[in-house]
Amino acid sequence: MVVHELLVALAVVTALRVFAPEARALTRRLLSAGVRIGATQLLENASGAAGTRQEVPPLPDPRNGEV
Repeated sequence: MVVHELLVALAVVTALRVFAPEARALTRRLLSAGVRIGATQLLENASGAAGTRQEVPPLPDPRNGEV
């Protein structure tokens, strides 16, 4: 039973050594894609908000009798 557990541990360690660089590269790629998408969304929202700016009417002045 001890040999079987040792072989399982060696298989897990080997799999981690083999696949860890690929998993790290995939994670970095996904994170960078998310940053690019987020930056694009922020730029689109900022440019859209600047084009749809609305004028706010002035508040009535009670000193002039406006209510």
